[in-house]
Amino acid sequence: MSWSQALERAATIAAADTPSALRRLDHWDYVAIRGVVAVVLQAVAEQTHVPPAAVPLRDVQRHLEQGPGHVRVLAESVVGAELAHATDAVPAATAGDVSARGTWCWLTRTWPQPPGAPSAHRVQYDGMTRGIGAGHPGAAVDTVLEWAARAVECSAAP
Repeated sequence: MSWSQALERAATIAAADTPSALRRLDHWDYVAIRGVVAVVLQAVAEQTHVPPAAVPLRDVQRHLEQGPGHVRVLAESVVGAELAHATDAVPAATAGDVSARGTWCWLTRTWPQPPGAPSAHRVQYDGMTRGIGAGHPGAAVDTVLEWAARAVECSAAP
């Protein structure tokens, strides 16, 4: 099962509910939604022995709706059990590392407020813009699943 296929399909899914101007690697929301959808696609593809392109969207949405703990269990097959349940395993993970491991490390990275920075300042998110939970220090996997499920639903709509 190909991670690049999962990431490509996830990008298409994330784009379904993201304005075209925000479909960029410097937009936190888009990167987060694309990442969690890719991890779920890859995990389900591995469980069912189908390519990520053949995973039914209703299955992806169902897994996302079960919450962060469930997504972390799914991620075990993609990144290993220890990393799947870690937070801040790579505190400086960047959105530019699009490997499965790099994506997961970014998704599980926390975003503490830098001392002296105004709330929801771009410095907090490595220069990325953020709309979902702006100012919230939590990891993406813990904060964007509802939006990711909505993107899947939008992607499935005719």
